[in-house]
Amino acid sequence: MNTHPKRFKLVLEFDGGRYSGWQKQDDAKSIQGSLLKAATALFGAEVDVQGSGRTDTGVHGLRFTAHLETHTEHSPAEIGARLNEILPKDIAVVECKRAGARFHARHNCIGRSYLYQIAKRKTALGRDFVWQVEEGLHTGFMQEAATMLVGMHDFTSFTDRQAIKKKSPLVMVNKVQIVETEDLILFRIVGSHFLWKMVRRIVGVLVEVGKGKLTVGEVGHFLEEPVVLKEYTAPSQGLFFERAFYDQEELDGFLAEETIRSAFL
Repeated sequence: MNTHPKRFKLVLEFDGGRYSGWQKQDDAKSIQGSLLKAATALFGAEVDVQGSGRTDTGVHGLRFTAHLETHTEHSPAEIGARLNEILPKDIAVVECKRAGARFHARHNCIGRSYLYQIAKRKTALGRDFVWQVEEGLHTGFMQEAATMLVGMHDFTSFTDRQAIKKKSPLVMVNKVQIVETEDLILFRIVGSHFLWKMVRRIVGVLVEVGKGKLTVGEVGHFLEEPVVLKEYTAPSQGLFFERAFYDQEELDGFLAEETIRSAFL
């Protein structure tokens, strides 16, 4: 019998409303913890599950990448199907493929994309997946301010101070795109990685610009001189981890896309 564990690449979809984010915690429900519990029930104690990054409490996943390492003779299709039988209804394995022994969902990831949804009206059916902002927003000003965030910047203003005590506040943002439909304003933010609450704070700041309560120039100032922007943090239910990238050509192709598809709406 082969004693070496096998590694599998998983693509997950999840409703994060009941969870404290991806990262396993001893005193709270998490996506990673739920996946580990399901994998342990299926394979036994020797399992390892790692994700492409952390997510904030309440954040959802559209195509969140993780890897699973375990001893098994099951095919990838069998693993995906068996895990889906065990996992809670709000977590699903969308894809399961065999991966190389050196593949790591986080260390090999070169880019991550997030989607944020704002509803321009009260919505009964989509309320758990949007931020309802019924006040009119000037998306032109918002996109102008968003352009200033693209590139390598110090995003200290867009996270909590404790998050950068052991981590650099420098982040490469590849794209911030805003698309308006009849009922929604959609944000796509693509970058190398993201700091704690960073995407939600970017959205919150851009909404204040859209309301006319912050100027484009002030957004530029936030990048130059760190300030506390805690009051501008957008709620988590409108945020989705959209996808992770492991190939530069794939990332470049995604960055060239102009359309944004809403999640569930």
